[in-house]
Amino acid sequence: MKKLSGWALALALLASPAFAEATKGEWTGYLTDTHCGAKMASKDHTDECVQKCVKGGSKVHIVNQADKKMYDLDGYDKVKGLVGKKITVKGSLDSATNTITVESAAPAAKDAK
Repeated sequence: MKKLSGWALALALLASPAFAEATKGEWTGYLTDTHCGAKMASKDHTDECVQKCVKGGSKVHIVNQADKKMYDLDGYDKVKGLVGKKITVKGSLDSATNTITVESAAPAAKDAK
């Protein structure tokens, strides 16, 4: 019986990444694309640049100011027009693919001081 339990546990551990649930949250930072990378996640990046790179096969990303990580976004259409602005993206993160399914995106609230 112990051998069967061990196999069941091993299978559960191996299968868990495939069934990982998305984590809801929000991420604040600047948008970039695969070609330009984190170095261009700033107010100086333009929609035209990102659009050109997306047409060339790049993905759209947000560099989160809290953890400095770059996350894939599930579509440029949901954040179009927000490049070069600090934004807040709300949605669900699939940790297995490092992709945020965007529910909403808007300019970030001003930092409280």
